[in-house]
Amino acid sequence: MRVRLPGLYIALAVVLAGLIHVIAVLTLPQLAPRNAHARLAALGPANTIIQLPAVNPGQQVMPNMAPDVRYAACFFDLSEGPVRLRANIPDELWLIAFYTPIGENFYTVIGADMKRGNVDLIVTTKDQAVTDATGDSPEAFENLVVVNSPVTNGIALIRAPLAGPSRSGEAERALKATYCGKPAAPAPMAPPMGAPPPAPVPSDL
Repeated sequence: MRVRLPGLYIALAVVLAGLIHVIAVLTLPQLAPRNAHARLAALGPANTIIQLPAVNPGQQVMPNMAPDVRYAACFFDLSEGPVRLRANIPDELWLIAFYTPIGENFYTVIGADMKRGNVDLIVTTKDQAVTDATGDSPEAFENLVVVNSPVTNGIALIRAPLAGPSRSGEAERALKATYCGKPAAPAPMAPPMGAPPPAPVPSDL
């Protein structure tokens, strides 16, 4: 039985469309997160806290960002050793999430689950030793939370929802005080939001 040319063309078009659909389904979940990963990596160097700009209409670093949330990110690189992340969690709404370059979440810290305001994490690969990377005392080491990363490069994203319009400045100051970098050189932590400022030291007369 002879197949007419128009019918053959239609059959080939259907097969080609099916192949394109399968390829798109397999690759799209990887391409989209990589775009977000590339956008964050372009905002600053690795192992540094980067405050993301407040969301404005038509201007979002990442998709689905909320205008009543303040964000900061650390594009971490473990190729030269573990990375330390220290932050104040002022309320139960805060969240710190760790992602692979393709957008897979492998660890999350939720403010509601924290028993203390300060969170101190060491991000490592399975082959890196935490004890050799920190210069802290044994007592301080006991408070560390070890995050085992399945990848050498990834993203730590801090999400700080605002409890009210007046809390924007407080949230941004807390995010600015967050540290991401070498384990043995953590930055001093800022006091929790709402805490009184330290008393001035009197000068000698």
